[in-house]
Amino acid sequence: MRSVWDVIIVGAGPAGMAAAIETASRGLLTLVLDRQSEAGGQIYKSIGSSALSGKLGADYSAGLPLLQGFQNCGAVFTPCANVWDVAADRVYVSVDGRSHCLLARQVVLAAGAMERPVPLPGWTLPGVIGSGASDILLKSASLVPQGPVVLCGNGPLVLQAAVHMHHFKVPVAGVLFTGRLGNMARAMRHAAWALARPGYFLHGMSMAAQTFFKQKCLLGVRDISIIETGPEELAVNFTSLGGKKKRLAAVTVLLHEGVISESRITRLARCRHTWDQRQRYWHADADVWGQTSVPGLRTAGDVAGVRGAVAARAEGHLAGLDICRELGRLDMLRRDRHAAPHLRVLKRCRALQPFLDEYFAPTPAMLQPADEAVVCRCENLTGQTLRQAISQGCYSPDGLKAQARPGMGPCQGRMCGQAVAEMIAHTQGLPLDALPQYTAQPPLFPLSLAQLADMTIPPDPS
Repeated sequence: MRSVWDVIIVGAGPAGMAAAIETASRGLLTLVLDRQSEAGGQIYKSIGSSALSGKLGADYSAGLPLLQGFQNCGAVFTPCANVWDVAADRVYVSVDGRSHCLLARQVVLAAGAMERPVPLPGWTLPGVIGSGASDILLKSASLVPQGPVVLCGNGPLVLQAAVHMHHFKVPVAGVLFTGRLGNMARAMRHAAWALARPGYFLHGMSMAAQTFFKQKCLLGVRDISIIETGPEELAVNFTSLGGKKKRLAAVTVLLHEGVISESRITRLARCRHTWDQRQRYWHADADVWGQTSVPGLRTAGDVAGVRGAVAARAEGHLAGLDICRELGRLDMLRRDRHAAPHLRVLKRCRALQPFLDEYFAPTPAMLQPADEAVVCRCENLTGQTLRQAISQGCYSPDGLKAQARPGMGPCQGRMCGQAVAEMIAHTQGLPLDALPQYTAQPPLFPLSLAQLADMTIPPDPS
């Protein structure tokens, strides 16, 4: 593998592919690394090979031209690559059991987003998965969940999953919405801006209408827990809007409480982060060209704030164009001319975002794990265990990590970090944005000593 590049892009989703198209097509040596075996990211998962590519809607099909442009732009794509450390001028990556230190004049982090993990009793049982994971299985392997299915949560992927279940004739026992009833009223304050993307807005309203008219829906649900009632049989217990305890039988339970930025890699790079008050998560702080607080290190896409695939593509193009300016392939005038349509797209996406963020704002009570819920899956720590440690005088996630070990496992707090912060803030009466995130440390993914011992570090080209 070549050791020195003009541009290294981490992530081959819509943002990473768009950035690569801009840089590689203008002659910059561009390497794109991704953990998956195919380009496309999660939103365009298997877009080039899925047997259902024509059956999952226009939003999914829109990724095919982007993929084709990426494949033809001249960038080098390395799949199945685990990036385990980054800096402004280098990337450490493991491929096929060997580690490499790669130097770059510019690094772009396009790691995307993830479903917000919300620990609740029974979420570790077989048959309980995220709505996003179900979507990935559908795209990559044409697999649908075994019914009856119960969908639980609050977010656009709940509506999408419900529509897919109906389309593929999977029986749905119920859709349990956990959002606050006042969300719609708060969202309507931003309704005028929804006209910035009328097609997208109407598509969302259509999914909502299909869900409410074709599925059994319950609003204001709380106190959800899942139990195993038999071989491949589950039951979802919950409290309905009127305070009545209810139960639904299921074979598969899909959970979704929104999407948040994948911040581990930007924390590893020591980028400055910003708190999203409406959606309650941290994301990398970057300007419109993707430049972070670390010179030479940029972001593109949802890693710097979740705004969806269309915005991610625009941000990727903008980051790529400004890299071309900085590395001498475009002057400022030509950069701005090429950037103009992407800036208009991004402006429309940002105009709509407050409406979506308010409509799908998480319910704070849902983010507080029950005592019996496993919060840290790596260390098998329950809500009760962690609350006891917090109440004894813990005021930060890293402090709780030292006392009780959440975040010490191989995922480095990816699954428990949000819940731990919510618990500390609630127990100690602290504002969430005052709590620092877990400190990310290399290696970001498990790595053998042999890989470290065999790695060579190329000389600095300067």
